[in-house]
Amino acid sequence: MAGGLTNWLVDVMHTMNYVGIFLLLVLARVIPPVPAESVIPLAGIAAAQGEYNLFGVALAGGLGSLAGQLVWFLPSRLMGRDRLEAFLKRYGHWLTIHPRKVRRSTEWFGKHGGIAVFLTQPVPGVRTLISIPAGACRMSIPLYCLYSGVGSILWTLLLAWTGYMLSRWPFAHSLVGYFTVGLLVVLVGLYLYRLVSHFHGIRRAQKSSRGPDGDPPVAGAPLSP
Repeated sequence: MAGGLTNWLVDVMHTMNYVGIFLLLVLARVIPPVPAESVIPLAGIAAAQGEYNLFGVALAGGLGSLAGQLVWFLPSRLMGRDRLEAFLKRYGHWLTIHPRKVRRSTEWFGKHGGIAVFLTQPVPGVRTLISIPAGACRMSIPLYCLYSGVGSILWTLLLAWTGYMLSRWPFAHSLVGYFTVGLLVVLVGLYLYRLVSHFHGIRRAQKSSRGPDGDPPVAGAPLSP
């Protein structure tokens, strides 16, 4: 499995070059379980073999990361905070995003502003989630692009340099491949855990709102015999 996934990522990059790196990072930000953290080291290994330029990899990956995060940022900015919370009340469980958590992160974002977007770029999942309160707070699009773009490019450059240095090790592709599969399993597992926990919380809240016999309480009925 590790070899197959690694080979697919390498094939996409070899076929489409920098455009492939860009598109893989867009996909990784739109669908967080896609293992972006292994795409860039693989490109760094290829750069050590003369196929890419490290700064070109950083630019393509950073811009792809920004484009993917805009998919989350722009709709939340258009909706605004109230409409976004109403949307998440209906569909947020599939994204494992609770409206209350968005409210808290929005308040936190209001205090820290764009620096939060910059500093969260190395953190899987959080860098995508921070796009939602940034949009809900109506952060300006150019300012968001600046913080997110610069942070993404710097983080991508670090990952590419890591892959460049790993190229000196034997079986570097295999190591990255096993890391890719492991990261994918962890991210998918976390998503399923949060999804099950969310539905469990809903069922528990529904049970607590019912009477002792499992029926909803009747208005005006005495609480005890």
